[in-house]
Amino acid sequence: MSAMVTALLLLLLTVFPATADPPQRVVSVNLCSDQLLLMLADPRQVASVSYLSRDLGSSFVVELAIDHPINHAQIEEVISYQPDLVVTTPYTNPRLLNILEKLGFKTHRLTLGHSVEAITTDIRQLAARLGQAPRGEALIRTMQQRLQLTPSVRHVDRPKALFYQPRGYTSGIDTLQNEALQLAGWRNPAAEQGIVGYVPVPLEQIMLWQPDTLFTSNYGVSGDSLAERQLEHPALKRLLGHQPLLQIPYKYWICPGPMLAEAVSMLYEARVGKR
Repeated sequence: MSAMVTALLLLLLTVFPATADPPQRVVSVNLCSDQLLLMLADPRQVASVSYLSRDLGSSFVVELAIDHPINHAQIEEVISYQPDLVVTTPYTNPRLLNILEKLGFKTHRLTLGHSVEAITTDIRQLAARLGQAPRGEALIRTMQQRLQLTPSVRHVDRPKALFYQPRGYTSGIDTLQNEALQLAGWRNPAAEQGIVGYVPVPLEQIMLWQPDTLFTSNYGVSGDSLAERQLEHPALKRLLGHQPLLQIPYKYWICPGPMLAEAVSMLYEARVGKR
């Protein structure tokens, strides 16, 4: 190798170092980024997480969050922590992102896709950014091992199931709930009919689909709202043989993450129990 080439390589390594020091003051401004950050980072790396990380009804990491300062995704709060990295999501306020960019703060955006592959990618990329790659791989491995406990089932042998929420919402293609139903061995008639996302459907349509089981997830303490009374409709009770809707805690669905494997396990146990 010539002296000129060697000198050029040394210059490039100086300007573009092979590895950067891991961030030491990381701020998250969204529940979904809170959860992955707290699962992956060393506690000393976390400067602040959002106030939602302590919400018992939606957060999967309340015990991890309790020791960290909280924020409300306000620019003044974020700047006050002088972060060397801000973890964001597709739902982060664009104005906040714009100001952070103008002020020169580094950010890392999660994709929050609705599949195991997307969850794996988010974990791996954030872990690498935090300098916690081994911890990320361990988290992925644990999730995959849990998912392997639910054997695959032929499509023709799969019973039908739907998620049915207050106000008549159900889950179609490109939702975590549909992904979990498929992995647990259920057929989702809403997805099979091409419904995308979380969509309200008439009760009459639910009756036509004739699901074998209905799942639901309440946020917080259940009340006596008109939206919730819809779940107690006599027609649904007749359809299900007066079996109650099966509850899956809301915190498994609000954000993509390794907790999806826990939800799949619950759905699998419900399917096996119907044999």
